[in-house]
Amino acid sequence: MNIALLSGQSAHLKAVPDLLARSGFQCNVFDSPRALIQGVSLASYDMLLIHDELSDTVAVDVIRTVRCAHSRDLPIVMLGGSSSEEALVEALDAGADDYLSGPLSARVLLARMAALRRRATGDRLRQGLVVRAGPYQLNSMGRFATLHGERITLTPKEFDLAMLLFSNAGRVLANRRIEQAIWHHELPPLSRALAGLMSRLRKTLRLSPETGISITVVYAHGYRLDIHDDRPPMRLPNPVSGQPLALAHR
Repeated sequence: MNIALLSGQSAHLKAVPDLLARSGFQCNVFDSPRALIQGVSLASYDMLLIHDELSDTVAVDVIRTVRCAHSRDLPIVMLGGSSSEEALVEALDAGADDYLSGPLSARVLLARMAALRRRATGDRLRQGLVVRAGPYQLNSMGRFATLHGERITLTPKEFDLAMLLFSNAGRVLANRRIEQAIWHHELPPLSRALAGLMSRLRKTLRLSPETGISITVVYAHGYRLDIHDDRPPMRLPNPVSGQPLALAHR
């Protein structure tokens, strides 16, 4: 696995390059955000690690820049010195796939990297799927939505959440399941990140009974996407044969 590492000022993370090298990874270390972004443009990387204590810029701004300029499929891990909920939520909302706070455990870091790699591989295998429900269509190749043919741009996490909900229309999805799917771990008990993301998705997609699709809060359980019209069940084209697979709404 080819790793790009943006090094920072945190002393307890200085051993990361040696740890990765001993574990058999190829690790290219960048000492500035500009060098990192140029490096990611010129070479293919399987994962990006970013220290949160950078000397001349804010680490979450680097994540946002990478997400806007390069592939959204590139797994990004923030290596942080803070264990606060605010730092965690800010990193995840910026586009990080995982956040590890210090003191860093080598075993945990390697395990999280392996898990992200498996998920990224599975996501690539699912590329090309199109999910339809009511007047909406989600295109996983371009990672955008359409409403009555009008294209709607979504943030990475908005699209992931929409794909999860639309693929499970009529089913109650527990909060912890959604958190695992979107952030790859459960959020702190008092976190408002999921509620905030759900609210933004409703607004971005204009979800309401009038457009035929709405999101219902199921108290003490989670969320459910409801389809209000009489259209046939949404269909998932088979990525191999191209033939549509009907999904019954429950």
